[in-house]
Amino acid sequence: MHSLIIAKEGNENDSDNQSLIKKTTEIVDDTHYLLSEQISSVSDELDSFFGEERLDGDFNKSKIRFNFITTFDDEGKATYKTNISASLILPRTQKKMNLIVEDVKKNLTDDDQSKTGDSQNQNNVTDTVTDSTLTAALQYVIFDTKNWAIDTRTGVIISSPLDPYARLRVRRFFYLENEWESRFTQLVRWSYVRDWEESSGLVFDKTINKQLLFRINNGISWQKKTQLFSFGHGYSLYHQLSSNKALVYFSNINGIHKPKIHTTGYELGVGYRQMIYNNWVFLEISPKVVWSREEPNENFKRTNIRIVKIEFNFGGQKPVSSSN
Repeated sequence: MHSLIIAKEGNENDSDNQSLIKKTTEIVDDTHYLLSEQISSVSDELDSFFGEERLDGDFNKSKIRFNFITTFDDEGKATYKTNISASLILPRTQKKMNLIVEDVKKNLTDDDQSKTGDSQNQNNVTDTVTDSTLTAALQYVIFDTKNWAIDTRTGVIISSPLDPYARLRVRRFFYLENEWESRFTQLVRWSYVRDWEESSGLVFDKTINKQLLFRINNGISWQKKTQLFSFGHGYSLYHQLSSNKALVYFSNINGIHKPKIHTTGYELGVGYRQMIYNNWVFLEISPKVVWSREEPNENFKRTNIRIVKIEFNFGGQKPVSSSN
């Protein structure tokens, strides 16, 4: 009888210990989930405000975005550019199939929103007008969860001649310690004219508070046609001033591997963005300094650039919570 009593007490203690462990595990998991939600929420709000949603199609929303961009160089000469991106969820596809119309990206890292490689492209301000090349494609969402996103696009680049293309993108989100969030993107694209292209991106976000977000961008891309690897590394600090105003401070470094691994450009600048009408019209002013060169033995050429952009959003725009 004594042994039975001891065994019963032991079983009760084991049960209590297991229950305590289970409750502790649930508390840890719930805390991790809440922290992850808070981190993601701040990143999503600032990305949305700056028109930089992490997944271009934003799988569950139909939207259209127009940009009217004017770029001024040191001499005051202006370059004008207009671009459009549109995502339309097709009916009866359970939000798996979208029609995508957008400007073709000159660099694959632009497709990952990594903002690396910009100094090489923006430094070319010799043309009075920059023509836009549109693509039309069907996007199919293979997989979309909190941690994973996989989608494909098949369509055509509207040029002369027409250029059919296909693209696969795989993205993985990670929630790290100390309120760090990371996402890795692997992207492969093929077109008849451009041949194979590949891009890898790794982004780290650190939520400082509800108004401040620190971001580290890393990207590397490769083109079969040119056999050229290009890389970029950058830092950004997003500052939400109020519900309709925000700043971003940024710096980037870019390079290529031919004829040897070398830096091709640096840039340093700030961007001011303000909602000027009812959550769908935005004004953005971005002065920056760019140092660029083409050959590894050349000296860097400095260029002061001022970019003014007016953006119109129809649908899909996520409201930004007030910080005042």
